[in-house]
Amino acid sequence: MSNIENTNITFYVSTDGNDENSGIESAPFATLERAKEAVREMKQNISCPITVYVREGTYYLAKPLTFHSADSGSAEAMITYQAYPGEKPVLSGGRQISGTWQPYENGIMMCKLEARESEWPHFTQLFVNGKRQTRARFPNSGFLYPAKGELHWPHTQFNYDSATFTTKSWRKPHEAVIHMFGKNYWGNLQWQMKGLDTSTQTIHFGAGGYQINDIMQGSEATGIDARSKYFIENVFEELDSPGEWYLDAEKADLYWMPPPGTDVNQALVEVPVLQQVIAFKGTQEDPVHHISLSGFRIAHSTSTFLEVYEAPSLGDWTIHRGGAVSLEGAEHCTVEHCFMDAVGGNAVFLNQYNRANRVYGNEIREAGDSGICVVGSKQHTLGSQHAYPSDNVISNNWIHHIGVFGKQTAGVFVSISKDNTISHNHIHHVPRAAICINDGTWGGHIIEYNDIHDTVLETGDHGPFNAWGRDRFWCLNQSHGPDSHGAGHVTLDAQKPVIIRNNRFVDHKGWGIDLDDGSSNYHVYNNLCIGVSIKLREGDFRTIENNIFINGANPPGIHIGYEHNQDRFERNIIVMDSKFDNPEVDIDFKKGDSQGAIYEFIGPPMKGKWLEALDYNVFFNDSGHFTATVHYRPLGSRTERYNLEQWQQLGWDEHSVYGDPLFIDAPNGDYRLKPESPAFRLGFKSFEMDRFGLLSDFRTHHS
Repeated sequence: MSNIENTNITFYVSTDGNDENSGIESAPFATLERAKEAVREMKQNISCPITVYVREGTYYLAKPLTFHSADSGSAEAMITYQAYPGEKPVLSGGRQISGTWQPYENGIMMCKLEARESEWPHFTQLFVNGKRQTRARFPNSGFLYPAKGELHWPHTQFNYDSATFTTKSWRKPHEAVIHMFGKNYWGNLQWQMKGLDTSTQTIHFGAGGYQINDIMQGSEATGIDARSKYFIENVFEELDSPGEWYLDAEKADLYWMPPPGTDVNQALVEVPVLQQVIAFKGTQEDPVHHISLSGFRIAHSTSTFLEVYEAPSLGDWTIHRGGAVSLEGAEHCTVEHCFMDAVGGNAVFLNQYNRANRVYGNEIREAGDSGICVVGSKQHTLGSQHAYPSDNVISNNWIHHIGVFGKQTAGVFVSISKDNTISHNHIHHVPRAAICINDGTWGGHIIEYNDIHDTVLETGDHGPFNAWGRDRFWCLNQSHGPDSHGAGHVTLDAQKPVIIRNNRFVDHKGWGIDLDDGSSNYHVYNNLCIGVSIKLREGDFRTIENNIFINGANPPGIHIGYEHNQDRFERNIIVMDSKFDNPEVDIDFKKGDSQGAIYEFIGPPMKGKWLEALDYNVFFNDSGHFTATVHYRPLGSRTERYNLEQWQQLGWDEHSVYGDPLFIDAPNGDYRLKPESPAFRLGFKSFEMDRFGLLSDFRTHHS
């Protein structure tokens, strides 16, 4: 053993290999399971780094590739599973359809599944040459709208509009799946259809609707009415458009209408059958640790939207506790430089106890739900329990075009955890937030150098960054009642500040940094916000300083402020332009523009100071003068618009300056300040604007 200490042992895996081989490069194993056994055996005799090189090809896993404590390495002897240099192996949770396609009718092809294939789970996704196909649906694109629905939970039915509904007769309506948004567009829900009554134009819901948080049940915010767009899929009679498919599970017949030009007999047809592809599975007492996974395409996990979802805390909606890559009870493990597509639910999920893991340099696209989730147990007080993720790093990931099925999702979702770092990610084209912190337990996160744009594309009342703080001291009456209250002991839950710094947020529809519903203990500084601003709703102990807000769809605002909130808003630059004042996706603010106002306060505290400090800011707009709009409580009773002199008489912005901040080249996106900018005289400090987003070692091997 001593003569091979500190060397690097290598094994090899190839689709042309054999598990009876020795695992050397010229005689590789055939499976990663065999390689994992070889690593365990080798570890009994030596203590040195071990690398398993995986050659090109697709590895269809019979079960999730699962790493336990016995598979662990150490800080000095890391265990690494990685792609062979220059090659792109695929770890798949799917199966390849190998039957023969025969013409059926009207451009539809039919494939009789082989006996082994018909035993697979009733798959809900089909991929052809790597591209997800569309389950037969109505309408073929876009949405329908109900004639009538139910505002209150539980939803049991809705009435369709016979003028726009299909004229086809469905033989198996109970197989259909309904995808529907709530009326306020916070997200969508899915149900199995229970029945279709054409005599009353009624659709009855079966199992589903799991995406709603229990606290939202009964709330009209999640109700269904004529605004609740929907579509229905998995209906054989609606298979009438290129790319659509349908599985007759009873007969084991697969139907597909190939897009024009497709050679069906040469096409690679794959279906997901595993919910997890890779799992790191340990416990707090016996963790899996020091294992690295690098350079793979990870694909073909099943959809989860009709599986069990749960509300980890009091954020709006729910999550499915799982991902194509799942980590639980893991320490010092790494998932890096992988390409994750064709996953039906979340791509990566750090569940409960996790410490010092690293998700780095991956591309995640077209995931069914969220990109990366970091979620603790439902026990919301620390005490002696440690079933939550902490000190993990989510960095240098490219996350885009996710939320294929679930719309209340995020590029990175964080709940019931602390001290995690989310940095240098490029997140865009997501249906809701790029980064969402679901609750105030327990803070300490660092969110920095992310490049975020094109968010909230399919929902409303949100921003590129969103947080909730509906923890023990959040007051529902404060949020929706006529009075204002103190915040309570919020730092018992939000124990450490969340730092949001040096990010670029670009959007043009709603809020940029949305600190919603009691979000507390935040330090927000050195952020460049283009087309968006910031909202402080309820909450406590928030310091907003040294940020640049450009042409926001909404002006910065305090909403439903707590008494004695300790909030500070200082040394920021605010530029507003009335032609960009168009919060089109914000249900509360799209009713009318704010006419170029610098601030819009909605329901500030009634008794004490609105903020601890509001000063030393530079503001500018297209109207040529300062305006602040304040809607006093009780809401609807009184609205005032103040000029700068009146505003300062109220005690706000006494040292602030109205004037051009003097950007170097704003029309071309250069928001650095000229030396003579008035902001410098007020204490504003320049910050880096060339480090947003991905780092130089990001790889695009699989794109």
